[in-house]
Amino acid sequence: MKRPGPLLQMTLALVGLCGTLVLLADLFFAVLPDRDAQAMRLRKSIGEAMAVQVATLLHTDDQAALMSAAQHSALQRTLQGVVARTEGVRSAAVRRSDAQVLVQAGDHATHWRGVNGDASDADHVVVPLSAGGVRWGRLEMAFQADNTHPVLRWLRQPLVVMMLFMSAAGALVFGLYVRRALQHLDPASVIPERVQGAFDVMAEGVVVLDAKGRVLLTNKAFRVLHPQALSATTGKALSELPWLGDNLPADPATHPWARAAAERTPNAGHLLEIGGTGPDARRLMVNCAPITDPGGSVRGCLATFTDVSELHRANDALRDAMSALTASNDEVQRQNLELERLATRDPLTGCLNRRALLEAMGALLEEARQQGKPLACAMLDIDHFKSVNDTHGHAIGDRAIQEVAKKLHDSARSCDLVGRYGGEEFVIVAPGLDRHGARIWAERLRRAIEQECGPGVREVPGLRITASVGVDMWSAALSNGHELIDRADQALYRAKRAGRNRVKLFTDPVPAEGRKPPSDVKLAV
Repeated sequence: MKRPGPLLQMTLALVGLCGTLVLLADLFFAVLPDRDAQAMRLRKSIGEAMAVQVATLLHTDDQAALMSAAQHSALQRTLQGVVARTEGVRSAAVRRSDAQVLVQAGDHATHWRGVNGDASDADHVVVPLSAGGVRWGRLEMAFQADNTHPVLRWLRQPLVVMMLFMSAAGALVFGLYVRRALQHLDPASVIPERVQGAFDVMAEGVVVLDAKGRVLLTNKAFRVLHPQALSATTGKALSELPWLGDNLPADPATHPWARAAAERTPNAGHLLEIGGTGPDARRLMVNCAPITDPGGSVRGCLATFTDVSELHRANDALRDAMSALTASNDEVQRQNLELERLATRDPLTGCLNRRALLEAMGALLEEARQQGKPLACAMLDIDHFKSVNDTHGHAIGDRAIQEVAKKLHDSARSCDLVGRYGGEEFVIVAPGLDRHGARIWAERLRRAIEQECGPGVREVPGLRITASVGVDMWSAALSNGHELIDRADQALYRAKRAGRNRVKLFTDPVPAEGRKPPSDVKLAV
């Protein structure tokens, strides 16, 4: 339900106040008469006056016995005159103490029916008649009954009429008066035009509030922020403006201007979004500062509203561009990694190619030379690989190579190097292994290949794959990785000459007939 405006509230308050004062005055001083009581008093006065006339006509002591015809006639005329000339009197009669009616005017028997005793009411008045101090009868007068509806009778009461008049006339008079007073008391009317003009030329919206957060002054820039901003009239709470309040916290005490006034310190940098999410959406930067008097008491607040929509749109566009640039850089890095993988990895097995293997091996050799750590190099060759190609085809040969490479990768440590050196030849470099450890390590590789690689080629059930391994250790006598690989290759040759599917170290004794001449082949990258 919409709350009434200040003008209506003040008008209703004044009307209610005046009505209350009237009720109190009537309660304590009875300034407004009771119509029923007045009518009762008037009818009693008529009855008493009539009783005096009757008593004058009946001046003897025994009124009932000695009343003459002339007296009877005069009394009859008197009663008839009263009934005829007095408004509201329907009948009148003089009744003796023995209930006998001496004189009557009007249809008294009908109008007085059912009334007993000497008690008077609103429609029946009884006045006792006495002579010589002795009660001998009474005067009875019947009045016209008030048949008005109770509601209408109540509305005719002076107090009710007064209250209705005060409500209607007071609402009009007080409304005009309060409107005139508010115009004179409007803070905006006492602000010099040059001050208002100075506010209007400011690019940011400015609102001056009182201590309760009600609007005292707005400038032109604020009034054009939103189509409903013109409703920010003087005396209206700024937090109650729908286009602002709907985007603020539910608790008015947390609003920027309320916090600035409560904390007596500027409250800046509050971002406020208005206008929804469409093209009319705006973002406002709200800064508030308290207005204090010389004694330090907060008298109000100055709030500024800066439209930063374009700046935020530019920032959003910049963020989008940065996101696109980041995505582009990520794609470039991904492609560089892919290029690096293609340049350093064997496409069939994923192992290092010969060039990448030798480059990485050089770093491990330098580390072993400086720190004096052992380093093992193994050359591995798949046994009878040509017969696999001739019997089952090159596709099965490629599968055999892939299974062996997979087993080498699974068995290698994170610091080991696994490279494809030739068609079915692989080189494994394992830093940190001494001679004894290298033999055990190489034997474990050979056994794993024999047990698992053949069954791994599911296309050829029962296929048996074995490998021969030659191992050598790095020593200071060697000048580069080529020499270490060459010595591992010589150990591999000995393993093949010894029957294949076995491990041989370069330092193992070799029969004279099985010795291979020293190789003078230079390994090229």
